[in-house]
Amino acid sequence: MIDSFEETILQTVRRWDLCSGDLVIVAVSGGPDSLALIHSLVRSSPNSGLRFHVAHLDHGLRGSESEKDAQFVVNTCLELGLDFTIEKADVREYRKTHRLSLEDAARQLRYSFLARVARENKARAIAMGHTSDDQVETVLMNIIRGTGLTGLRGIQEFSNREVDGFEISIIRPILQLPKSETEGYCDQLGLEPRYDSSNGSVDLLRNRLRHDIIPVLDNINPSVREAILRLVESAGRDLRYLEYVVDKVWDEVVEEYPNRIDIDRSGFAKLDVSVGAHLLRRVVNVARHTLSDLTLLHVDQMLEFLKGPAGRALSLPDGLTLSVGYRTATIGKIELDICKFPALVGEHVLKVPGETRIGQWFVEISKSSDGCTNTIDAMNVEISAHAANQGLRLRTRLNGDRFQPLGMKGSKKLQDFMTDGKIDRWCRDRIPLVIGDCGIVWVVGSRIAEWAKPSLSVERLFLSASLGP
Repeated sequence: MIDSFEETILQTVRRWDLCSGDLVIVAVSGGPDSLALIHSLVRSSPNSGLRFHVAHLDHGLRGSESEKDAQFVVNTCLELGLDFTIEKADVREYRKTHRLSLEDAARQLRYSFLARVARENKARAIAMGHTSDDQVETVLMNIIRGTGLTGLRGIQEFSNREVDGFEISIIRPILQLPKSETEGYCDQLGLEPRYDSSNGSVDLLRNRLRHDIIPVLDNINPSVREAILRLVESAGRDLRYLEYVVDKVWDEVVEEYPNRIDIDRSGFAKLDVSVGAHLLRRVVNVARHTLSDLTLLHVDQMLEFLKGPAGRALSLPDGLTLSVGYRTATIGKIELDICKFPALVGEHVLKVPGETRIGQWFVEISKSSDGCTNTIDAMNVEISAHAANQGLRLRTRLNGDRFQPLGMKGSKKLQDFMTDGKIDRWCRDRIPLVIGDCGIVWVVGSRIAEWAKPSLSVERLFLSASLGP
């Protein structure tokens, strides 16, 4: 059994492109799974060429028992001749501060700790001791919480995860093996692992599944574990295809910014509903770096909002909000300023001709050369020089503003123009307006006024608006 166990570990490690001399952080709790993992990795190291550094986080939940676990890990490392990092965290305080479940708080602190240890030691990967038993429990938990394909896929043997702005690679060399094999491996080597007494508490969902639900399922179907693992494999295959399709359409539909993600509604509407749902899950994952607490209900609600009218907002886990505009939908934090235009305060005189800098706005006005006249694009336009007879100013909208859009005989309320032009409501107070003696000359980013339109028979001005740092 020892040889087959270690060969499984070695083959798994080799699949993930680790090279001789690479350092791997090994998360060791002292339990049979992680103890079997670290011993098998060390015993296989002459063939793998890998180096190891042990990381152990005391969650501070079990008093002296936790302290004994930490000391056990220290003794194990000294016996194996391994460097180690042992730290203690206050999970209860973190849970209270961040309003998380005890399990989620412990998981976040643990991954943050492991990522930091990996970064400080310039490690290639982090190895964790999850088994197929953990896989079964995780999938059942995801089903109970209301999952999609991602949840049915469960834990991955290899994954990249961003933690605290640092991307870490995680390998799980014993994920295909049941806990019984890790316990048997420890027995054959004469190892005496530590056992977490809290694993017997049914206050935690995972423990209730382990002690109460899975035994019932075993009675219904003695092969239920194998059936769930086949479901994991099947979901993984389907998910890989969906990810391939999302990869192909991502750049066409999604635009990423430092603190928000925009989704083109027109492009999104053309997607198959399954592809669209998976794309939304990926958007949330990019925004939060986790899909924790995101259920099928959330995804269905997002799909509904994207098909519905503009001006609505949907609250998502972890303070995210989906804000639906006319052309785009934006996912970001509640406090996120999702308008691409910066705030503009007051009224400012523009140099005609000349260059004017107002906050982040840069406006350049020059005389046009001979040739045909056109609105070049929404941020670069031509106007009649007569429109600037009394000077030009820059401001945002005021109550009562009216505008005569190019091509229209009469004027209309600026509010109505913005609504008809599908300018998102959260941006309307940010839209710069170039004002002349007779009113609004140019709604920047949209259209010039009919009365200010250029012609070949009169002098013309070229106006350009842009954003700088």
